[in-house]
Amino acid sequence: MAELRWQDSGETRHVELEEGSYRIGRSSDNEIVLKDFSVSRRHARVERRADGWWVVDEGSTNGLKLNGGYVSEALLGDGDRLQIGNFELRFCSTRLPLETEVGSSTFLRPLAEFRADFRLERGEVPTKESSAASSRRERVLEALAQVARTLLEVEELEPVLEKVMEAIFAQLPADRAYVLLFTPEGKAELRIARSRGGANLEEAPVSQTILELVARQKVAVLTSDAQVDERFAAGLSVRLHQIRSAMCAPLWHRDSVIGVLFVDTPLATGCFTAEHLDILTALANYSAVAIDRARLNDSIREERRVRERLCRYHSPAVVEVIVDRKRAGDTDRIETREVSVLFADIVGFTSRCENMPPTEVARFLAEFFSLASESVFEFGGTIDKFIGDAVMAFFGAPLTQPDHAERAVRAALGIRRRLAAWNRSRREQGLDEVEVRAAINSGVVVVGEIGSEMRVDYTVLGNPVNVAARLEELVAKPGQIVIGEQTYRAVENLFPVEHLGEVPLRGLQGRLHTYRIRAEELTEGIV
Repeated sequence: MAELRWQDSGETRHVELEEGSYRIGRSSDNEIVLKDFSVSRRHARVERRADGWWVVDEGSTNGLKLNGGYVSEALLGDGDRLQIGNFELRFCSTRLPLETEVGSSTFLRPLAEFRADFRLERGEVPTKESSAASSRRERVLEALAQVARTLLEVEELEPVLEKVMEAIFAQLPADRAYVLLFTPEGKAELRIARSRGGANLEEAPVSQTILELVARQKVAVLTSDAQVDERFAAGLSVRLHQIRSAMCAPLWHRDSVIGVLFVDTPLATGCFTAEHLDILTALANYSAVAIDRARLNDSIREERRVRERLCRYHSPAVVEVIVDRKRAGDTDRIETREVSVLFADIVGFTSRCENMPPTEVARFLAEFFSLASESVFEFGGTIDKFIGDAVMAFFGAPLTQPDHAERAVRAALGIRRRLAAWNRSRREQGLDEVEVRAAINSGVVVVGEIGSEMRVDYTVLGNPVNVAARLEELVAKPGQIVIGEQTYRAVENLFPVEHLGEVPLRGLQGRLHTYRIRAEELTEGIV
């Protein structure tokens, strides 16, 4: 009478084969039950045919091996060895005395099966299991309970990776460990590599074959000796680096794989067990959650830093648009743009501050710069810089604003309006009034983050900027808003304007038509 025999938990088991068919798998309704995650629920069957006993693969995850080679079905002969997951079953055409047999294999652990076995699927109702399986799950969860809190309390990416290394060597008999994270382009990037003694490793001898298998199929892999396994025989790194006992688990979070954990013992075979792979798989999940959280925190900190820098130059509405662009990958760049440039300067600042203490000068300038910034931001402008007692701003960048000239004029009128309120407050305090002159010029400029490797500023460069500065310095009188010819053409139908004639400007060829906004004819509501 034929029989199958195998080792389970150190004991030799056997089943006598009579007529009919015998299903083999992890599920308890099989005739031959092999309780291990390396075995599919319906893995294979052995059936009697006219010419003898046949073995048939029923679509298992890890495949079916006969005498070391993968088969879909085959006729069994006396002494044939079936590899089903982590079990080796020997077929005997006649019944023999029981003997101790040892099996070894490489097998895969699908994430879906891991979630089911450890009750990670939503809405799954627990079922009764063998005490051995339940005990192993309890040991795995107990080992990871102490790891989870530590990982999830760390908020930055690099410390999280350090904690992952500590957890691996504390829980697993690995000699080396590696964390690789996938870039947005899908390339595996080594982030940290350590030996058990704590030494940093310069490179990761990770098999590309194993890496692709884990990432694409979302499985964890355990190999007792990658050198002799057919799945990895073609892998160059497996041969070059003499990879033997190894495990690789995907860093999976929210059904996406963001990287892998890889551990190995390069000089010894058979160092890892199914329980070790369970621990690595669960640890990879904890690690992925912690890494994803740390990356989010890093992103939030970077966005906060960007916002703080932008808020010095742009209105809140403009800041939101710029941040959204950065999220979409549209980074700052230097470009040509048509803008309107505004200069506003305090009249008689040098003589005013001659006898003032430095702290009073700073307070005085802070009040003026605040009201000027509020006016610029009110109309979506960008503060370029503060120059002594002057403010330089521009409109039309980084956001395209077809009405940039109108916005610049309204911002200048806003400065006048806020200045009037400030002067009323100063008069009540017995202080003298402050006068400001302003000038606006429009034209095509170069705009973007310009500077050196050490420092850059978001600024505008070009002749229209120089003209605006000269108009404010040489043409504008106290209380006036002077505009250049191109600005005039854009706003002549929007505001009352007076032609000031043609004037020469130092450093520029020819004479320029200049104009003045007759602000005294405007009511506050128009501004």
